[in-house]
Amino acid sequence: MKTLRLAFRNILRNKRRTFLTLSAIISGVCSIVILGGFIENTFEVLREQTIRTQLGHIQLYQKGYIEHGVADPAKYLIDHPEKVEAVLQEIPEVRAITQRLTLSGLISTGNKTMSAKVTGIIPEQARFFSTSEKVLEGKQLDERTPKGGVIGNELAKALNAKVGDFLMIMTNTLDGAINIVEFELVGIAQTGSQEYDSVFVKLPISVVQKALETTKVEKIVVLLNETKNVDSVMARLPNLLDKNGLKLEHRSWSDMAVFYHKVVALYKSLFTVIKVIIATIVLFSIINTMTMAVFERTREIGTLRAIGTTRKEIMSLFISEGFLLGVIGGILGLVFGIFAALGINYFGGIHIPPPPGMSRGYTSQISIVPTVLLYAFLLTVTVAVLSSITPAWKASRIKIVEALTFI
Repeated sequence: MKTLRLAFRNILRNKRRTFLTLSAIISGVCSIVILGGFIENTFEVLREQTIRTQLGHIQLYQKGYIEHGVADPAKYLIDHPEKVEAVLQEIPEVRAITQRLTLSGLISTGNKTMSAKVTGIIPEQARFFSTSEKVLEGKQLDERTPKGGVIGNELAKALNAKVGDFLMIMTNTLDGAINIVEFELVGIAQTGSQEYDSVFVKLPISVVQKALETTKVEKIVVLLNETKNVDSVMARLPNLLDKNGLKLEHRSWSDMAVFYHKVVALYKSLFTVIKVIIATIVLFSIINTMTMAVFERTREIGTLRAIGTTRKEIMSLFISEGFLLGVIGGILGLVFGIFAALGINYFGGIHIPPPPGMSRGYTSQISIVPTVLLYAFLLTVTVAVLSSITPAWKASRIKIVEALTFI
């Protein structure tokens, strides 16, 4: 404690230099807190959007679909999906269950024809699942639109289609015959991807089943009450399916979210680079401060050595000064970082423009993440102590006679 008190008094000697050093440390910690909070919020938002708009928490397929279903989906459709839903309802963590069926075909107004990728949904279940589409005209599908449809805005432009028009979907049935179904356009939406908006069509699953002439579905999508329960449900699911004689296979959202994992890997790499840069700035700032302190206090060091202070105690004194700079700068950095994050959130967050190929940006908040706060503090203190070692060692090796005569 005596060494720490003396070290604290020493760092207050040159207030200007100490202020500049602390400013560098505080800026570094603030940057880590804000950037780390931004990245964590991005991960959370992207994860939940991916789950609730596209994948659900768990998807179930007919046995063999994962390996062969893409090439020949007609052979791997789920028969009697209502029986599967009844079994899944036994799982307490299940919040909602829905069915999906997709097809590729041609969409036509009678005058113009375009390619389309059609997704069949259950409108009654739509309230449990968020939607990635922003309706520009009309409305979304619901139980009052059993023969309605929503298409992408780029596709609507290409077809010159308007809400209220009747469009036709032409596709092959599961037996290979050509079939045509008609639907009323009730909504024009924007998904965020210009490419997908040029082929996107969403219809009630009954209309898609009619087009394919089947009562089967492609997959069953399960939404849980919380994302953290996915692993435990996935562990229990095989026994539950086997017990009820259901030959199904399943995947979690994480197994299917390729884009999400690529974004996570990219952001983590960028965050690592920035942390290294910040640590380097803090390192050289404290090395500079401690080196100047050793130079200015050479005669003082000689006096301390002359009255019996050991080399180890000299090293301990200077390392303690670096430690205190790290602790004080780290604490102040966390305080400023938290207030800065709250301020950014209060004023609406950070607007992110749309990336290439996308038509919509989004607004990100700054999350206050305890692990990021702890990491920023520990990183700062560790770097501060490490950067003090070399100047402290040099101070401890100064010869007493030379130090006392130093001008």
